[in-house]
Amino acid sequence: MIPDLPIEELARRYNNGAAVPDWQQTLLPRWQRESERVRDTAGGYRDVVYGPHERNRLDVFTPAGAPPPHGWPTLVFIHGGYWQRLYKDDWSVIAAPFIANGMAAVILGYTLCPQTTIRGIADEIETAISYVWKAAGGLSVNRDRLALAGHSAGGHLTAWCMTTDWAVRGLPVTPFVAATAISGLFDLEPLVPIYLNEALMLDNAEALAMSPAYRQRRVDCEFTAAVGGGELEEFHRQNALIGAAWQGVREWTLPGHNHFSIVDQLTHEDTALFAHVAQALR
Repeated sequence: MIPDLPIEELARRYNNGAAVPDWQQTLLPRWQRESERVRDTAGGYRDVVYGPHERNRLDVFTPAGAPPPHGWPTLVFIHGGYWQRLYKDDWSVIAAPFIANGMAAVILGYTLCPQTTIRGIADEIETAISYVWKAAGGLSVNRDRLALAGHSAGGHLTAWCMTTDWAVRGLPVTPFVAATAISGLFDLEPLVPIYLNEALMLDNAEALAMSPAYRQRRVDCEFTAAVGGGELEEFHRQNALIGAAWQGVREWTLPGHNHFSIVDQLTHEDTALFAHVAQALR
């Protein structure tokens, strides 16, 4: 559904960079520095190829020492960037509190728009998750203790994975113990008339087809939709929409956080967001 707003106002409600203009000078450089440290010091596997395209790579970060008999409980994280920016290496920092607490983390890379479409990205994410599940033993991952989380566009892809028929890919119908969409987008139709669509190339039909809020939920695990209290209006509407569309959604507003500071909460072990995501893996 496209809100009845002037195009300029609708665009403003999706322009997180304008709403938080200093995030690229403050948060992003810190994430990148800390991510480099994690890649240099953590155990696991780097640049694991899961598909045929250049960005079809993932990183597995594991704690020190021998894994448990069935592998480490593992978070799979899907980064954001409106499907057209950033890279998995910017997000290695997400793994830090998990490996410090006896869990692994897998950070997924994927092709960006306009080199592909949102549908193409969704297929790559499904392929990556299928690879992790099937190769779990060799990656020291416990495939029976996988949690999924994603931020922004990654939140959309996390919700998309709740609508996937995983049995077609040879996985259990419910391959996750829990999933958390952080600042996610669940209705893509409002993106069609605004600046973001220059790279996404959506028409209304495809936007609706790729909107998790209008798809059947197939995966039966705990699903949380989290949004920052200080986020733009459309992100609050999006969060409420998925809560209304699906049964059993935990809608969660984190007071005082904007679109970028909310995901930063997942990089620290002393936060409510980390505790929530890690809970299902403990």
